[in-house]
Amino acid sequence: MDIIKESTMENPHSQYSTIALGPDSVRVRFRDQGEGVPILYLHGWGTSLDWFLPLMDSLLPSGRHLLLDFPGFGESERPQSAWGTEAYAELIRRFLVDRQAASCIVIGHSFGGRVAIRLAHRYPDLVKGLVLIAAAGLRRKVPFWKRLKIQTIRKVANGAKAILPGQLGQRIKDGLYAKIASRDYLQAGAMRPIFVKVVNEDLAPLLQKIQTPSLLLWGSDDTETPPSMGKQMKEYLAHARYLELPGFDHYTILSRAQHQVGYQIQQFMKGIVA
Repeated sequence: MDIIKESTMENPHSQYSTIALGPDSVRVRFRDQGEGVPILYLHGWGTSLDWFLPLMDSLLPSGRHLLLDFPGFGESERPQSAWGTEAYAELIRRFLVDRQAASCIVIGHSFGGRVAIRLAHRYPDLVKGLVLIAAAGLRRKVPFWKRLKIQTIRKVANGAKAILPGQLGQRIKDGLYAKIASRDYLQAGAMRPIFVKVVNEDLAPLLQKIQTPSLLLWGSDDTETPPSMGKQMKEYLAHARYLELPGFDHYTILSRAQHQVGYQIQQFMKGIVA
């Protein structure tokens, strides 16, 4: 059964709901303000809804704004099982139904872009327009020499863990993994099983089936999800426009570029909102 119970508001902006999803029941922080076309914001890995506040300020007159902390981030509880993007998309569906906010403009940044893609593919009636900002979701090509290096270090690290006693083997393994693992992986902590599951998902087949009007916004200096990934996504999507903003990276596209990004989203909305 889908159960969402709101708790008492702790301040005028943050609200909290408990959402049941399979064996998990998670308390989620969200914001819901304004009127008009629903605009849903899905944040990146390791961040929270607060990262979207500058952009939301640029879009305040444009509609009704819904933001939430994904389970495991910000002030939302962590899932007790290893969720993939399907579970996160299902949670978003239940949240939107409860808030009576179907047919949204969905804005996803980085990891939030993964969930937005999954949502648009699985529940197209909920997504009126799709905005992907420096979105993740495609597997990056790794040169052969780098793959060989990673495989070698993994073998040595796992061998050390198996042969050496106690914490010594674990410390050596951790030290070797630190040479090849991403910052997000190293900092994931209890969320590591979810991180591993998510980053191994290739959403290219889903993108090719999405018919939703889409806007792709990238910073030219993005090294986390490089512009080449955005251009590839544009080729997969049937109705997409790609725009690259010079001088911004994976994170500053949401802060210093807030007005440029906001303007482009407003223009995009004019074309799809009756």
